[in-house]
Amino acid sequence: MSRNRSQAEGKRSSKVSMILVLTLAAIIYFAGLSGYPLLDPDEGRYAEIPREMLESGDFITPHLNYVKYFEKPPLFYWAVAGSMALFGQHEWAVRIVPALAGFLTVLLIMALGKRFFGMRTGVMAGWVYLTSIIPLILARLPIIDGLFSLFLTATWGAWWLGYVAPAGQIKRLWYCTAWACMGLACMTKGIAAIALTGLILFAFIIVRRDFNALRAMAWVPGLLIFALIVLPWHLAVTSLNPEFAHFYFVVQHFGRLLAEEHSKPIWFFLVIFPAGMLFWTALFFPAIANAFKRAARAIKLPTNLHREKGERGGLHEATNGDQKANESEGVLFLIIWVVAVLGLFSLSRSKLVPYILPAYPAMALLIASHLINGGLARSSTRWCTGITAVLLLIPIPVISYYAQSQDMLPASALVWPVRVAQCALLFGSVMLAIATFKRRLIPAATGLVLVALMPSMIMIVPTVANYRKVGGFIKAMPGPLPAQIKIAEWRNYDQGLSFYTHRRTILVDNIGELRFGSTIGDHKDFFLQGEESLKRLAREGPLLVNIRPGDWPKVSRWGMFRPVAANSTNVMVGNDEFFRITGLAPWPDKAVTPPPLLLLPRTLNPHETK
Repeated sequence: MSRNRSQAEGKRSSKVSMILVLTLAAIIYFAGLSGYPLLDPDEGRYAEIPREMLESGDFITPHLNYVKYFEKPPLFYWAVAGSMALFGQHEWAVRIVPALAGFLTVLLIMALGKRFFGMRTGVMAGWVYLTSIIPLILARLPIIDGLFSLFLTATWGAWWLGYVAPAGQIKRLWYCTAWACMGLACMTKGIAAIALTGLILFAFIIVRRDFNALRAMAWVPGLLIFALIVLPWHLAVTSLNPEFAHFYFVVQHFGRLLAEEHSKPIWFFLVIFPAGMLFWTALFFPAIANAFKRAARAIKLPTNLHREKGERGGLHEATNGDQKANESEGVLFLIIWVVAVLGLFSLSRSKLVPYILPAYPAMALLIASHLINGGLARSSTRWCTGITAVLLLIPIPVISYYAQSQDMLPASALVWPVRVAQCALLFGSVMLAIATFKRRLIPAATGLVLVALMPSMIMIVPTVANYRKVGGFIKAMPGPLPAQIKIAEWRNYDQGLSFYTHRRTILVDNIGELRFGSTIGDHKDFFLQGEESLKRLAREGPLLVNIRPGDWPKVSRWGMFRPVAANSTNVMVGNDEFFRITGLAPWPDKAVTPPPLLLLPRTLNPHETK
């Protein structure tokens, strides 16, 4: 009787914890998504492509700055375009897509954790993922990796549930779900989804020597579902754009493996991955060591373990020994999941931090499983927590020094964010120090440090955006720019400029990632070379130009442009026609000073003359 009461109380406690984690996830992921300009280049790019889809009505061929842009499939663009169609072309409507993907990933990790190891582990795994820094940042940044990671997590989780399910309809349903989710992942980021999935599943099957599992994977209905999701767009875009296939498959997918762009050493992700868990990093190492020990047991298990359990009526009727064996299989699968993601992308010469996001759900499950299954009682956990508590004290004076010594933002704007961050770090250090003596508090204390830092992060991002990005300039203008005004950039390309101005940007002495698209069709009037091209545009009509502060001294000597707005990384200048049409007043040339700098567009004072 007391055992049943204890189990019921444990279930209630887990449900309460789950609700708390999901509530915090909603706050952390969705709070403060509006009120600051797009953070170029990534936010600008992934907002402008969907905006151009809505403007043109062409949802087959992606365009960036009105040229064809084939670097990625369109599912993320479609999601953002749908959000903007529903809510309007606002920054938060763009950012809500990755935020929702992040929230659903936390929910999915909890569900998978429950099926892998039990409800308590699932809830804790969601908490670990939510309070890891790289997953948090990428849930608030509108790039494709958050949605890609969600679909990959669903793919691999569904496959595992199919693998351990009894033979029959349910098993086929889980495998078909995995095929469908892999199709959605392909429509988000391309054939990397197939490569990663194949690597993980075949590595697991080979290690377990369970080749019979290949026959059960619902190949016929699965491939049909996958094809129905993936083929229509690929066939449509290829028929409309003969140049698509070579660039998309050869240049963009396989070419990136050898590209020098974003080149990093082979060990780059091995360092970044544990650091990306931030305050969980110290616990990462004992958890991964314990996981390898548990996985080693799974290698020795009979390959028909899951089928034997299925014949007895399902996993829920398994003995305690069977349950531990099944958990060892799950740990092995999760380790292969992590190693495959890190290994595949480490082999690529081109490396960006978001690439490894799909490995974090599995790592969160491994850390949670370690802590729940005796990890909290181990002295290594106490030592790791104590070390983290001490290390949290180091950044307190460091961030204050950095805030005073940097020259991109005014020190006055950083006072409160720095103070809040310092208080959060001190609070976190105290919490973790207490938790070393009350070990059951370690998971809550570790995660709450990042939660306590969130207000500081939300406070600082708008300041950074206003002092370093161009969107705030356009938003500060008294009204929409007249249609006859041309927009240009010299020696740079801020991709959000078209999003705010709703028109094409003329690029002078800069082409970057638009090089391929610029060769398709006639775009000679929008990709120009040389200072004389910029001067010619100024003579032809009203012109607004975005330049870098380092180029302002040269531009000012031309005598053709005056400052419209400026911040620490951008100076917007206009010609006389621009000021006449808009009614804006130029800033004095000498107002463009070394950073920190923020001059917003201003209207003409009645006592001033242009």
